[in-house]
Amino acid sequence: MPIPGTILLEKYRIVRPIARGTSSVVYLAFDMFGAPFAVKLFPPEMASRADREYLVGSRLQHKNANPVLERIVVEGQPGVLMPFAPGLRFSEYVGQHGLKQFMDVFVQALEGLAHMHQRGMVHRDFKPENLVVSPGDAPGGLEVKLIDYDLSGPTQELFKDRVTAGTIAYISPEAILGVPLTQSADLYSAGIMLYWGITGQHPFDGEPQEVLQAHLHTVPPEPSSVREGHVSHVLDRVALRLLRKNPAERYPDALSVLTELLKLTTIAE
Repeated sequence: MPIPGTILLEKYRIVRPIARGTSSVVYLAFDMFGAPFAVKLFPPEMASRADREYLVGSRLQHKNANPVLERIVVEGQPGVLMPFAPGLRFSEYVGQHGLKQFMDVFVQALEGLAHMHQRGMVHRDFKPENLVVSPGDAPGGLEVKLIDYDLSGPTQELFKDRVTAGTIAYISPEAILGVPLTQSADLYSAGIMLYWGITGQHPFDGEPQEVLQAHLHTVPPEPSSVREGHVSHVLDRVALRLLRKNPAERYPDALSVLTELLKLTTIAE
């Protein structure tokens, strides 16, 4: 039976697919009152990814983190039910706005990540594609929601086999090595995102293996040396500390990064 048109939990009607990932399809659904929801479905052999998304997402209660409401199965496909988060992915938003607007969004993204970290969780794939930006009451008139928790899990989680999780452009050195991850791995990914927001480019570029080696061994130039115009030296310092190869040399947590960024009175001229 086709997924669109399916009635879920006697309450939600699945309407159409709205996004496709490497391992999942997201559908738009509506309840009996017309409120929108998202249904994310995985192939049957990936039930553990749906379990992980539910176990992590159901613990989140923060305006900058989209929660997961139910663990479901639709036509034999495991999945989760979530509130629908409308808007643009952060990767689409950034190309249309300047550094000040980027920082308004980035700070909110860190707040959602900090909430996750306080729950003892690591996202493991913190990147612009996993942030949704929409109109809201936050600074700059925008609201940000962290999404996609199917790679997430407890800090320092042990696996039977070596696991390398993440996206090449944003992956931390320790994730490449396949060691148990702490929240510091997400902070490294945040550093890549901050560098990209300041300069318009990633600190490491090239073929996949070249990028992985750069994550492990290359120290990037200061963002202010890449971007034309003046960039706060504080912003330089924050980005480069987040990108330290040794996790112990980064900030201790996302809240510490937020505290440093909120000291800024002038981000760029």
